[in-house]
Amino acid sequence: MGFTYQSIKNMIASRELLGGDKIVNAALCEKLQVDIKIVKKALKQLQGDGLVIAVPEEGLVIRNFSYHDILDVFDCRIALETMAVKQFALKAPQAKIDDLRNLLVPFEKGPLSARVFQKIDFHFHDIIIANCGNTFVYELFDKGNFWLCMEIIGFKRPLKVILQEHLNLVSAIHNRDATKAGLLMQKHLESSREAFLV
Repeated sequence: MGFTYQSIKNMIASRELLGGDKIVNAALCEKLQVDIKIVKKALKQLQGDGLVIAVPEEGLVIRNFSYHDILDVFDCRIALETMAVKQFALKAPQAKIDDLRNLLVPFEKGPLSARVFQKIDFHFHDIIIANCGNTFVYELFDKGNFWLCMEIIGFKRPLKVILQEHLNLVSAIHNRDATKAGLLMQKHLESSREAFLV
């Protein structure tokens, strides 16, 4: 069932299944080559995650992230990641800080592919959250499907600007300057949020 759940989730993230699309169980069974019971269990789990919703007289449909949903996700990210990066700057092993820096090395001449850079952006933030010392923060991100929402909406700002902000964050973290890292993370995410207001 885990394979089916993840496969459908990936189809949502890649926009193969779009917000508002009605779910056709038979089509999913055929595409994924799995039994209807497995598809139904996976859809129930996705419904629990808030990625699939039941619409009267239509059945199950893919959730359409609204403008307000996206702003709410950013508000949650700002609160949680600002705290997380401060803790990460103070407590993370040097190897994890090096991991952050190494993620960005291939892009030093500038990001070429938004899709590839989006994956790197996810890993960059994920390393900070996963290693901040607060396991509840990581669980909240997972349960809230924040990354999936971000993947669906993509970037609204120039990639070079986002990359430079990441490099500035790494510098502050490397210097173990938790206050500066927190301010940089807050500004980084607020700028991304503001890009959706225009």
